[in-house]
Amino acid sequence: MQVVFSVVMALVTLGILVTIHEYGHYWVARRCGVRVLRFAIGFGRPLLMWRDRNDTEFALCAIPLGGYVKMLDERDPEADVTAISRSESFNAQPVRNKLAIVSAGPAANFALAILVLFVLFLRGETGVAPVIEAVSPGSVAAEVGVPVGQEIVAVDGEPTTTVSKVRFALLKRLGDTGTVEIVVGSPLSDVKERYLLPIDRWLGEAEAPDTARALGMTLGMMPLQPIVGSLTVGGPAEVAGFMVGDKIVSADNAQITSWEAWVNYVRARPAQPIDVVVERRGSLLPVKVEPDPSSSNSSNAVGTVGMGVVIPEIPPERLRLQGRNALEALVAAVERTYSLTLFTFESMWKMAQGLISTKNLSGPISIAQVAASTAESGFLTWLSFLALLSISLGAINLLPIPVLDGGHIVFHALEGLFGRPVPEQIQMMSYQVGLLAVFTLMVFAIYNDVARL
Repeated sequence: MQVVFSVVMALVTLGILVTIHEYGHYWVARRCGVRVLRFAIGFGRPLLMWRDRNDTEFALCAIPLGGYVKMLDERDPEADVTAISRSESFNAQPVRNKLAIVSAGPAANFALAILVLFVLFLRGETGVAPVIEAVSPGSVAAEVGVPVGQEIVAVDGEPTTTVSKVRFALLKRLGDTGTVEIVVGSPLSDVKERYLLPIDRWLGEAEAPDTARALGMTLGMMPLQPIVGSLTVGGPAEVAGFMVGDKIVSADNAQITSWEAWVNYVRARPAQPIDVVVERRGSLLPVKVEPDPSSSNSSNAVGTVGMGVVIPEIPPERLRLQGRNALEALVAAVERTYSLTLFTFESMWKMAQGLISTKNLSGPISIAQVAASTAESGFLTWLSFLALLSISLGAINLLPIPVLDGGHIVFHALEGLFGRPVPEQIQMMSYQVGLLAVFTLMVFAIYNDVARL
């Protein structure tokens, strides 16, 4: 059922984004007087078809991997273009109309993102204050003296009022060499301290990195106590006699003061019995547990006991709620869409340079998993994911690769510059190269998805 739900949510999410994208092309084409022959969602055999009063054929096709808008074009050997209908063909349009039509798809995706973010911001944006709860010994943050208990109020000059804003500001530095500037203090005080954290091709090989933790900082999360919050049925911990609510005091006579220390202790001892002392209802009780190895290869195996932690509640004073009126929400939505679009282009450029690992490329399997998990978390969470994916789709389509909208924009821009279209033979060769590049990227992204599974 989980697989079915993931597939359904992926189809719904991608279906909305593709429909909006193609509708952008369709709407502008019609406003420019171009006859649209077919509006299709998906490829292959049509499952559902109908025609409107303009004789445009609408189709829902069997392979849900995109869509297209087919317009009347004299270059199409199947097109029946007469002297009367020539003015309705795409190739007969002035360059400004062609540019408007091919740009309308990505623009529609950006507009959808702005609309969704506007609604979310109008409801109010809640985040967790970026308080530095802990600094790992020997980490970059520890070496420069970053204090515990203070807030990160800025990263590289960008104000950071929540943990998510700190993480986003740090994500922009992936693959960079130099220093990350963080300003630490209290929002209620004018006293601020500035720290420079050295980085060198930072996290270039990492997949889905936790940027704050990579610098040695735990943000916004209260320290996790070694208290059992859940047990896997039939797991080593349940079989050994652990109970929810037990506080782990020691393991093999070594004091356990945090959940992280307990996890590290267990991971380092696959298939090795551990003598544990737990505190239960005020009494100390001995428990012996043997972690299961995660792999049959003993050199790579880590121990696991099937146990979850108690997640502490975030105190109300640590929550940040930012309310906005309609105008402020609209401005914030436009700014967020712009910054995420710019971040997408910068990340792709760094990936092309080898500064960021290509393992971060995701395909349809990852999209399905995230779509399902965000839907389970709530409608608003799914809407946030929809906006983010819409921005990514719009940005990717603007890449100057033939077969993508960006490639068409380049060709039409050159037509406007030189006063004549790029030769058909050059365009066809470019489309073949572009198609190969896009297909290769898709195969690689799917490979990453399978590897993650």
